[in-house]
Amino acid sequence: MFRVLDLTRLYPGGVATRMFVDLGFDVIKVEDTETGDYLREISPKLFEWLNTGKKSVAINLKTEEGRELFYKLVRSSHVIVEGFRPGVAEKLGIDYGRLREINDRVVYCSINGYGGGGPYSGLPNHDINTVSVAGLLDPGLFSDGVPRPLTVQVADVGSALLCVIGVLSLLLRGVGGRVEVSMMEAALLFNTLNMAITYEGADPSLTGKYPFYNVYKCRDGYITIGAIETKFWRGLCRALNREDLINRQFDKEAINELSREFGKYTVAEALKLLWSHDVPAAPVNSIKDLEKDPQLVARGFNVNEFLNPLVINDARPRSRGRAPRLGENTVEILMELGLSHDEISRLTELGVVIK
Repeated sequence: MFRVLDLTRLYPGGVATRMFVDLGFDVIKVEDTETGDYLREISPKLFEWLNTGKKSVAINLKTEEGRELFYKLVRSSHVIVEGFRPGVAEKLGIDYGRLREINDRVVYCSINGYGGGGPYSGLPNHDINTVSVAGLLDPGLFSDGVPRPLTVQVADVGSALLCVIGVLSLLLRGVGGRVEVSMMEAALLFNTLNMAITYEGADPSLTGKYPFYNVYKCRDGYITIGAIETKFWRGLCRALNREDLINRQFDKEAINELSREFGKYTVAEALKLLWSHDVPAAPVNSIKDLEKDPQLVARGFNVNEFLNPLVINDARPRSRGRAPRLGENTVEILMELGLSHDEISRLTELGVVIK
């Protein structure tokens, strides 16, 4: 079994290492002895979802004895994932260059905001900052020309998935190495279509500024339309008995025409009509009502569990156990490294570890 040492906090690293758990890896959260992962307080449910099946060892890496314990863990591990700002791992003595001397086959992944070089590399950041640099908040992408925060953390989750891909690529080749993923560049990946269209001299069209790709209000809720291809746009116009709109797919004024049409229907009525004409349409679900959507329910969604989106050999990975308390597995893991109870007690008294 592959062993992963998870030095991360919060969202990106948590998603990445949770994916490793579900792929069958043994994941150990290496947490500091003061606060550990901030998610325990920020969102207990998210912490539980992202850390179920992991173990926790609490080590003070700012102490020489703490680093030596970590080095022992590195010798028996295959993957290390860290989410420090560039330069912090070097200060702690746990950067790839140092750990490669201990285990030259280890795969080391750094997830950071802007990358290891450049004028922004050492700046503090969160998802909103990295997506804004990557152009996802370009005012031209919004129908009213006013940028606003995205409602989901695409840079966080995108960088997590790229971390998993990068690590697996080295493990498949059977070699060690360092993977770097910046949240900013993960956000760029999500912006690829808009960038390509813009650089071609056109206006990005999948942004809600055109009638064929938009959200419409019905009598009792909202629906989405994704009639990108001509055949789907024609089907939409025919479904609504508005064939006069067929040549107005890129006419922004047609949004008002369609809004009036959809205002005549309930969500259920509109979807039944559109689906009967093979039009890409779907309901706009509230988060609180996700468990009522028949498609999500059919795919195994429920509000109490993390739903891993992977289905491998017709089976979806299931949660194993629960999320650990801070330092819950310290004694167990240190004893695996050969330390005695007396040695662990001494380290606890010195504040090198907590249990």
